[in-house]
Amino acid sequence: MSVPNTHIKQRVPVFSIGTMALGYLLCSKEWEVSATFKRSFYCRDNKANIICLGKSEIGNGPFTLLCSSDSRWPSHALSTTRQILVLNNQLLLEGTGVSFDLHGALVWNKGLRSTSGQDDHLLNDIHWIAGKVFREAPLESLGLVVASFFPLKLPKTRLSSDILTDSLHKRFVEVISKISHLPVQLPGGQYNTSLAEGLESLIGLGPGLTPSGDDFLAGVVMGLFKAGREDEAAWLAHYFYQAAQGRVTNISLAFYQALSEGFVAEPFLQFLQVIGTGNVLSLERLLSRVSLFGATSGWDTITGILFGFRLGLSKQNENHNQSMEAVC
Repeated sequence: MSVPNTHIKQRVPVFSIGTMALGYLLCSKEWEVSATFKRSFYCRDNKANIICLGKSEIGNGPFTLLCSSDSRWPSHALSTTRQILVLNNQLLLEGTGVSFDLHGALVWNKGLRSTSGQDDHLLNDIHWIAGKVFREAPLESLGLVVASFFPLKLPKTRLSSDILTDSLHKRFVEVISKISHLPVQLPGGQYNTSLAEGLESLIGLGPGLTPSGDDFLAGVVMGLFKAGREDEAAWLAHYFYQAAQGRVTNISLAFYQALSEGFVAEPFLQFLQVIGTGNVLSLERLLSRVSLFGATSGWDTITGILFGFRLGLSKQNENHNQSMEAVC
């Protein structure tokens, strides 16, 4: 069956499609809009799979379809229908005449294992990021929690805040204080389930479509990857995905699944790649970009990256840890 061109009033070109989204669209032909935002919207099928369609500036992702920013965004159509049909490489907003056209779209499939690179300035860059997060992250984010696991020279203006008396922040500090000394891997080579269970208690913690706990844990996995602990990071990602079943929002679960398959959003991959280069301008630019994700999701994920990196040092030699203290 073909769709006559006369039925299409507006065609929005899709130029990139995440590898997970492609697999879902090949299997599911009926979708429902589940959440809409200024630059993007989420859809789910009857198997609870999630895809996200958005303007190019949000960046690639494993279940994201990127649309040209030159095209007019169909905000009105999205407010009038919830049903989407997949037909002839098009996503049709039912009853609106709007089509998201997949013809010519390229598949995006970059994963965390592509983030390795120059690490000559790794410790200095990590400390620069930690200081930046502590000084500039919104008080409602997890930014101040950095002080509970990173040695920093703390600004008095931030220390005077009573934000850490908030129950959410207190819970994070409590968990971090119990597990930050634990190695990711035990001497016999087994993965440390005590560490995983401690972190698991943060799953689903906080409000929103992707709560702070879920954003933080995604960051922990990214930080471990950046610290060179790829196997341990992959194990934790699978652990979190299994533990999150039935406990988190559909969107959070989709992110956990992607993480377990080694995928995160492209802006975070770019951020991870530049850590260790000593290029402060690039660090500043990319940190600014990822920090804008959600209300506090970006900042919470960055805080998790810092904690993951801190955990990743637990297997390093004593001189490495002394070097870390020396640049505070």
